[in-house]
Amino acid sequence: MSQAHVAPLSNTTDTVRELYIEADIDQLNAALRERGVAASDIIAIMQVPGQTMVRPTPPQFRVLYRV
Repeated sequence: MSQAHVAPLSNTTDTVRELYIEADIDQLNAALRERGVAASDIIAIMQVPGQTMVRPTPPQFRVLYRV
């Protein structure tokens, strides 16, 4: 009978940060390079639609990454 795999406990936690950047691939890559975020640290990249009413904003990328 095999036992379930249990991750080792640790006192350190991965910190997750987020970044909002205009929805342009070149600007996204530049911002990630500036912050030293490696591809393996990225959790998700989501598109945030632009807003036309009240406070207009362009479409953006929301990036979640580990520090």
